[in-house]
Amino acid sequence: MPLTAKAYAKINLFLDITGKREDGYHELDSIFQAVSLYDTVSLSLCEKDITVVCDNSELSGESNIVYKACKLFFEDVGYNGGVNITISKNIPVAAGLAGGSADAAATLWLLNIALNAGKSIDQLSLMALKLGADVPFCLVGGTARVKGIGEKIQTVNTPLIHYVLLKEKEKQSTGKMFAKIDETDYETTQSIEEMLEGLNTSTLSKVSNNLFNAFSFCWEFDELTAPFAQYKNKGVFLSGSGPTVCAIFESEEEAVGCANQLKSKGLNAFYAYSVNCGVEVV
Repeated sequence: MPLTAKAYAKINLFLDITGKREDGYHELDSIFQAVSLYDTVSLSLCEKDITVVCDNSELSGESNIVYKACKLFFEDVGYNGGVNITISKNIPVAAGLAGGSADAAATLWLLNIALNAGKSIDQLSLMALKLGADVPFCLVGGTARVKGIGEKIQTVNTPLIHYVLLKEKEKQSTGKMFAKIDETDYETTQSIEEMLEGLNTSTLSKVSNNLFNAFSFCWEFDELTAPFAQYKNKGVFLSGSGPTVCAIFESEEEAVGCANQLKSKGLNAFYAYSVNCGVEVV
């Protein structure tokens, strides 16, 4: 009987670049939020080999981060058998929504159960950081202030907020985006402390008034957000390094209505709401 989990997407309500380390990694100060859009990851143990099959065939096989997650976990626990993994993609690929990271986090979580490895969340997080900066957060989900290169996670309150996610442009490589930001003399115009206060008190106005993403300066942001211009929302912001933009709405009805209208125009839009976990075993 395979084990199955929902792997939830991640958006950034706030993202500032605070420095660059000697090893070339950039340090962030960011608010991560898990949202209800999810991939489904299923696995079953077998005698040998790691098999990763995705309904997006381009993501099947050894190039998938899930394959790397399996190798890492097996080496850590000394497991010499195999595993079959299937992934059903709902999170848009190369969208700044941490879809691959979410799948990797779900894989670590499920392997920990399947092999009865007894790894704590801290132990899994150390493993996750070796796979990517977003993977440790994707294990815990909810809402968190994330600093450093993704290893410093401080959970905060998760109010129910309704979003519409829109991905139209093609993603640029993360390395290229960080190179752009290194050349950009931007100003942090909003307050992460005010954002945190808004989240902890469930004050939507304080959240929406302090949306910020440094990578917005690397895109034609007005062009990205133009489809939302005719809809009554509380603010539009970039997720990750892009290209997905997200809009906050007062109610589910308004958000679903906007998403449906954008879809009717042939746009790649999704309704989602905040969730308080990163991986959910089903």
